[in-house]
Amino acid sequence: MVKTSDRNHIIINVTKKLYSLKPRQKELTPMVINAITKNYSYMLAQNQGSPEKIEKGVRGMIDHMYGKHENCDIKWCGFLKDRASYRHTNLPFGKDLKSESLKADLEKLFLGKIESQSKKLSKLASSQANESFNHTVSTKAAKNKHYSGSSSLNYRVSAAVLQKNEGYGYVSKVSEAAGLSPGNETIKRAIRLNGKRDKKSERAKTKQHKKRRINLKKERSVKSTGVEIREGRTYESEIGMDNEQLDEEIPAPMNASLCIPIDISTAPLVVFDLETTSLYRTSDVIQIAATSSNNEFSSYIFPNQPISIQASEITKITVSANQMFYDLQPVSYKLPHEALTDFITFLSKYPSKPVLVGHNIKRFDCHVLYHSLKANQMWNEFSSHVCGFVDTLELFKKIMPGLPSYSQTSLVSHILGENYCAHNAVDDTRALFKLLTSKALNNMDAFVFPVSHPYDCIVQQDNLKSYNEAIACKAVSRATALKASKSNLKLSHLKLSIERMGLEGLKALLSEKTDRGNVRVTNCMKVIRKIFDFLTPES
Repeated sequence: MVKTSDRNHIIINVTKKLYSLKPRQKELTPMVINAITKNYSYMLAQNQGSPEKIEKGVRGMIDHMYGKHENCDIKWCGFLKDRASYRHTNLPFGKDLKSESLKADLEKLFLGKIESQSKKLSKLASSQANESFNHTVSTKAAKNKHYSGSSSLNYRVSAAVLQKNEGYGYVSKVSEAAGLSPGNETIKRAIRLNGKRDKKSERAKTKQHKKRRINLKKERSVKSTGVEIREGRTYESEIGMDNEQLDEEIPAPMNASLCIPIDISTAPLVVFDLETTSLYRTSDVIQIAATSSNNEFSSYIFPNQPISIQASEITKITVSANQMFYDLQPVSYKLPHEALTDFITFLSKYPSKPVLVGHNIKRFDCHVLYHSLKANQMWNEFSSHVCGFVDTLELFKKIMPGLPSYSQTSLVSHILGENYCAHNAVDDTRALFKLLTSKALNNMDAFVFPVSHPYDCIVQQDNLKSYNEAIACKAVSRATALKASKSNLKLSHLKLSIERMGLEGLKALLSEKTDRGNVRVTNCMKVIRKIFDFLTPES
C-alpha cells in the first residue's frame, strides 16, 4: 500500500502557514495569500507526474510574482505572452510584490524541502470522493450517536454504499429482492432525488458555476478581511495579559436590519412644536405643544437662558423677573423638568408608541428637544415612548414640488386658504394637524427617521471634525468625509486600518459592504490611494 497525499489538504496547510507569516509581513494581505495558494494549486495540477517540473515550477511561481520570469512557462505566464501590457490579475493593483523579507519567507516555506517533497507532490490525489461517501454514511449513521455497538451499523453502511453506487433507487430494489412491493411513491421519490443529484453534478461542471464559487469565496474573504481590520488582534498567546496588546476596535457599519420599519397606518400621529430662546440647537424650550386626533398638550417653560430679542419678536414671549408673558399677558408656566415630565406622560398614554410630526424638525426642533431632555436626564425615558419622527417640510417638498415657499404659513395659506397666528406652539400644531388631515398622505412611511437622529448627528459632527485637515488639504472631499462620518468612522480609524494592513487594510475598511449590500464609504481606488498618501506622507 502506497500513501498518497491529498491535494486539498496540502493547499489548506500552505494557507495556514501563510497566515502565520501575515503578522510580520504587511505585504502578505489576504488577496496576496489567495494569489499564492491559487498559483501553487495550478502549478501542482499542471505538473503532476514530474518531480523535476514541480521543483522548477515552485521557483518560477515565486519569481513570477516578483517580476522575474526566467523560470516561467509560456503556457501559463502572461508576461511571456504580452510583455508590453501585462499586469498581474490577482495581485494588488496588478503590480509585482516588493518585500524581500516576504520573498525570503516564501522561499523558506516552499523551497526549503522541495527536493525531498517534489516526488510526493507529483503524485497528489483527491479525497473528495471519500469525504462525499463519509457524508452519505453520516446521514445513515449519525456521528453523534453510538452505532458501533449495534448490529444495524453494517446495514447502515451497506445502505450508504448502495446509495453511492446505485443511486436513491436502491430502496425499491432491495424491497423487490425481499419479495416486498417496491412502492410507487418510493420509486417516484428516488427518480426525483436522482434527477436532482444529476442536475447538481452537471451544474457543478459548468464555467458559470465555477465562476460563482470563486466570486462567493472572494466575497467571504473580503468580509473576513473587513472584520479582521476592524477588530484587530483578538486571539493570540497571552492577549489579555498585557493592556498594550489589546487593539482598539473600529466601529462596524450600521446594521440597517436593526432599524424596525414603522407602519404609519397603525402608529398614532402626534404633531408637536417648540418655541425657543434663540435659533441655536442648544437653546432652551420656552413653549411646547402637541396635537393629535383627540388629545392636546401645551405648556410654557421657564428658561434658564435669556430670550433673545429676535425670538421674543417672533414668539411674543418675554420674561420679566420671575414671570413669563405672552403678548404682554402673564401666563402660567412650569420648570423644564416638570413640563418635560408632563409631555412624556402625555405620550405614554397612547395605546402604541406615537410618531412625532413637525415642520422643519429634522434640522431644528428634534435637536433642541434632545438637548433639553438630555440636560434633565430624561432622553432615554422619552425615547422609550416614541417610535420615530416625520418632518413635514421634506414631505411637502416631495409631494408638492415647485411651490415658491414651503414655510408652514405658506402651505396653510396655499392648501387650506387660511391664515392663523403663527409662532405660537398651540396654533402651529393645530394648523399643521389640519394640514395633514386635509391631504391623503399615503407615502409618509418613507419620511420616518429614527428617534436616535439627534444623537447620531452629534456623533457625525464629532467624526467630521477629525477630517478638517484632510479636507483643507483636499486629500478627502467633504462628501467622502461626510459619508465616512455617517458610517461612524473617524480619520484615526482610517489610520489604524493602514497600521494593521497597509493600503489593503484601508481599502477593506472603506469598501466594506453593509447588510444592504452597499459600499460603506467608497471602493474607488483613486480616492483610497489619495487618503493613503495623506496618512502616510513618509512613504
